[in-house]
Amino acid sequence: MSLFSELKRRNVFRVGIAYALGAWVLLQGADFALDVAGAPDWIIRALVILAGIGLPAVLIFSWIFEMTPEGLKKESQLDRSQSIAPQTGHKLDRVIIAFLVVAVGVLLADRFTERSAPGNTEQVALPAPQASVEVTASNDSNSATVTGSEPAIDRQSVAVLPFAFRSTNPEDEFFAEGMHDDLLTQLAKIGSLKVISRTSVMEYKDTTKKIPEIAGELGVATIVEGGVQRSGSRVRINAQLIDASNDEHLWAETFNRELTAENLFEIQAEIAESIAQALQAELSPQERAQINRRLTNNLEAWTAYQRALASRRNQTVQEVQAGLSEINHAITLDPEFAAAYSLKAILLMMQYWFTEPNPKLHDLAWAAIERAREIDPDLPEKDIAEAYYHYWGFLDYEPALRSLDRALKAMPNHHDAHQARAYVLRRMGKFEEAIEELRIAVELNPRLSTHWADMGETYERMWQFDKAREVIARGEALEPDNALLLLAKGTMALMDSDTRLARYEVSRAPTSFQDTYVIWWMALLGDRDLDAALELANNWPESLLVSRLHYHSRDMLRGYAHHYMGDAELAQSLLLKAEEELLDRLSADPERFTALQSLCQVQGALGKSADAKESCIAARDRIFIDAFMRGEHLFNLAAGMAMAGHHDTAIEWLAESLATGAAFNMNIIRLHPAFESLFDKDAFKELESQYPAGKP
Repeated sequence: MSLFSELKRRNVFRVGIAYALGAWVLLQGADFALDVAGAPDWIIRALVILAGIGLPAVLIFSWIFEMTPEGLKKESQLDRSQSIAPQTGHKLDRVIIAFLVVAVGVLLADRFTERSAPGNTEQVALPAPQASVEVTASNDSNSATVTGSEPAIDRQSVAVLPFAFRSTNPEDEFFAEGMHDDLLTQLAKIGSLKVISRTSVMEYKDTTKKIPEIAGELGVATIVEGGVQRSGSRVRINAQLIDASNDEHLWAETFNRELTAENLFEIQAEIAESIAQALQAELSPQERAQINRRLTNNLEAWTAYQRALASRRNQTVQEVQAGLSEINHAITLDPEFAAAYSLKAILLMMQYWFTEPNPKLHDLAWAAIERAREIDPDLPEKDIAEAYYHYWGFLDYEPALRSLDRALKAMPNHHDAHQARAYVLRRMGKFEEAIEELRIAVELNPRLSTHWADMGETYERMWQFDKAREVIARGEALEPDNALLLLAKGTMALMDSDTRLARYEVSRAPTSFQDTYVIWWMALLGDRDLDAALELANNWPESLLVSRLHYHSRDMLRGYAHHYMGDAELAQSLLLKAEEELLDRLSADPERFTALQSLCQVQGALGKSADAKESCIAARDRIFIDAFMRGEHLFNLAAGMAMAGHHDTAIEWLAESLATGAAFNMNIIRLHPAFESLFDKDAFKELESQYPAGKP
């Protein structure tokens, strides 16, 4: 008898198959239970090793021994005529079938319930679905229209829901979020797809909403959902593409790989290409090359990079510093990590733009960009960093646009690049083009209320108030307490001469923006509630007194309040201290526009006519090349000139401010006490007739 036949007769094959299936089922159950319990990864690894060691032992045992009615006996001691091996084989067949049924059930359950991790069944409350806003633009400044019509849903549109993770370990959750972010970045490189951005899809983390409902709210035809599971040195990722119209799978796959950075990027590329193929989206050679680009081969560096990205999204001073620490760690681990240098440059320029206008940050950011270019000259993340360098660092818009256009050619669905492009166009005075870019940003990130606030603020500055109110209402439906929306509503109320409503709106806004305090201050001055203005000056956060656009001090603000109260002696004492501080600042940095702008107003309030005129003209000559803010700066300088008694120049500058097409309107001018001395002037009355002060 051949060895094969003897192995078969002794049921060695059946025992091996039954053991392997049984061990797999038990390991799956153990893995699930240990993840829920938060047990360390080494336990499941130990169980896998033990199961592997047990297999040869079981096979040897089944060769040597046979089960008989009297119990186990050695095969060599049995009479072949009395062997019950065939009956034992039938029993083993039934055991194998049972294990197979259980295994299939585990696989099916894993595939169709991956979206809901154990213990994560809480439903996320979301605003009611809103009709999409359609914004069309032309060269006519009054031609942009906002409608509530529902556009047809593109069949090649997709939203990737946050990946589920089967673990109570926060590190595993962060890992899953990093994988999710990277996949979105990969899909953003496919020009023929419409891919919803991260912010909008994160609302659906752990949701129990049905796929068709989610797709309807996001305006897409397909949904990707999946899960990530780490176990020791291995990672298991499953993903599936679902047709939202019938809830049927268009594609699904599970990846079990060694946990390395190389494998993570390979999996992301495979998923992206599979989704494109399923949606019949053709990939150009350039798109395929971008998708298969690996940012780093160091897993720890990739993790630090993901932490820095998370810090960038939060945008606070502390988070920017934390992000810089993480990105420096990533660069230390992988000095060839081009995307990390690009992100470092963006974080440095964020620090410059929002909190610390220190020119030294320019040099550090440019050095990081140059290093990224040396490593990978075609990296789109580098182009985005370079755009922010030119925009935030120097208000140099043309090179910023060129950099963004290069980035968008490589990543057409990159939401942040479209948003940045809108901001650059707005600063250039191309307001209709900015609205169009914001419309694209809304399509890619429909649940982000900030876009509606940006659009509303743009329409406000253009004095297209009906459209501003409509888009602000869209944003409120998503996030009623959004600070930018409340600021936009407060500004709108001020432009409508409703100071009480303006005070109410901005007082509800989180006090993390300097503009919130600026509008609040102007509303209090408009009400002539100078005691409240003085209180606001005393409570103005230290961190928000100085920014790239404003230079305030508490002495300056207190001095203004007492000046408008008519308390000349106390006002002079405070304003002289403010003047001294500003002159000290300008001795170190004579070209600093914000300090010159404040000095213009301080000297005007002090009645230093000649000094104020000199400072105001010097400031006017240095106004930022910024069409979106130029009108506001001229408004502030005109206030200084009016208080200094240079009425004709003040009216001339107010006329220039109003003519910019992006400025405070005549209602706000009428509310400000600095301009009271102008109201009886013929030139001012003529200006009022040209720009009526009635309700917008």
